Amino acid sequence: MSVDLEATLARPISLAEMVIAARATLAELLGLDTTPELSLFTERRYEQGRRVASGRRLDAAELRSTTIGDRIERQPNGMPGSIHLEIDVSGFEDGAWLLAIDHDPETGGAPEAVFSPYRTCVSVVVALAMALAVADRTGGQFIDDQIQLLRPGHTHPRQVVTVTRLPPEPGEFTQRSERYLRQFAHLGGWPRAVSMGRT
Repeated sequence: MSVDLEATLARPISLAEMVIAARATLAELLGLDTTPELSLFTERRYEQGRRVASGRRLDAAELRSTTIGDRIERQPNGMPGSIHLEIDVSGFEDGAWLLAIDHDPETGGAPEAVFSPYRTCVSVVVALAMALAVADRTGGQFIDDQIQLLRPGHTHPRQVVTVTRLPPEPGEFTQRSERYLRQFAHLGGWPRAVSMGRT
């Protein structure tokens, strides 16, 4: 079962803009000057939880020309259209999945970006930064129904960043990621793993 952090999109956003905004948000949340690069992959395949195809990394031109939040053709079975990507954290084995869904506007549904992190502190914080950045940049809402960092939940992304960010201090990225999540005592030390390791 995945754990999701979501953003509604009030306007389309390019993947390049999403990555730039996510890194800035990640730096702000952790109180760091720099954060690792984020890479997006398509066409990865898994069988029984194991990766069987490494997929293809999107290059800079593809990141600039590909947007989420636009209309996506419905699937042949009538289900809403979607885009599936995977996010890698440069230098680490951590990451997250991105599912961009085009909900049916006739039912009041807005396009949505769903970030499902691997179960590590690094991955959860990266997915959080991405969801907050997408919601903030597009004028959408941040949805955290599953992890519930803040109680009651807040939907305004800038408010979440302001309330939860760490003060600027020296520190290594993985340590700061763990420290960020450990401020939420109600999570009970979840996730236990800080990182899946370095590449």
